[in-house]
Amino acid sequence: MKKISGSIIFLVILTVCYFVQKNFNVSEQKITRIEQSSGLTPNNSPAIAPSDTFVERKSTFTYNDQKIQYLLIFPAEYTQTKNQWPMILFLHGSSLRGQDLDLVKKYGPTWVAEQSKYFPFVVLAPQCPEGEDWMNKSDILVALLDDVFKKYRIDQDRVYLTGTSRGGNGTWYLACQHPECFAAIAPLASNPIIPDIWNEQLISMPIWAFHGEKDPVLPLKNDEAMIRALRMQGGTPRFTILPDQGHEIAGVYKNHELYDWFLTNRR
Repeated sequence: MKKISGSIIFLVILTVCYFVQKNFNVSEQKITRIEQSSGLTPNNSPAIAPSDTFVERKSTFTYNDQKIQYLLIFPAEYTQTKNQWPMILFLHGSSLRGQDLDLVKKYGPTWVAEQSKYFPFVVLAPQCPEGEDWMNKSDILVALLDDVFKKYRIDQDRVYLTGTSRGGNGTWYLACQHPECFAAIAPLASNPIIPDIWNEQLISMPIWAFHGEKDPVLPLKNDEAMIRALRMQGGTPRFTILPDQGHEIAGVYKNHELYDWFLTNRR
């Protein structure tokens, strides 16, 4: 009888241990699952695989019923690091307007970025549609910048703006409208409109303007008037007049002194 009672007690203890262990395992699995799922964070950034050369991305951005095509060029080092990178926003001249994004690589920082073994910037180059003007694109350009900032590792304190000819005009105008976006600007061969109301951030913004001495399209005197007005208000812009050169001065972009100067400035 004692043997039977002992066996029953043993079976009861074994059964209890089994269910306790089973419940423990279930709880442990539930905890493990929670920990795994809580460790997941959504990543909406477009993946860029490591590369030994530059990476080019083409896309279209829509804002308030407007559309604009744009090109992004990432240096190889961007794909190999997790760092925040400086960026150049490049506004092309009138001859590159249209729907063919390859045109915006014809000259400028886009061309330099794809020709250089090491170029320490991401380059953002939107394309202005045929018959339109950068002067009417401030809102969509700023919205495009915000979109790029959300998707890619851009150092927002080191964003630089440059453009030539019609793009130079756009550079002045966009900087006047949104000086808070840029650490420095470099307008080339432009015809700036002197604003009626000066923004203190534009007065204090680092500016390096370039103009051909014999420009027959957009006369030198227009840029000179802008530089003079800035200096009268207390600004200290740099101004380089290129002797014996005309309107086509995009060769300035091949001079790495410009890019070195960009990097000395932070917002």
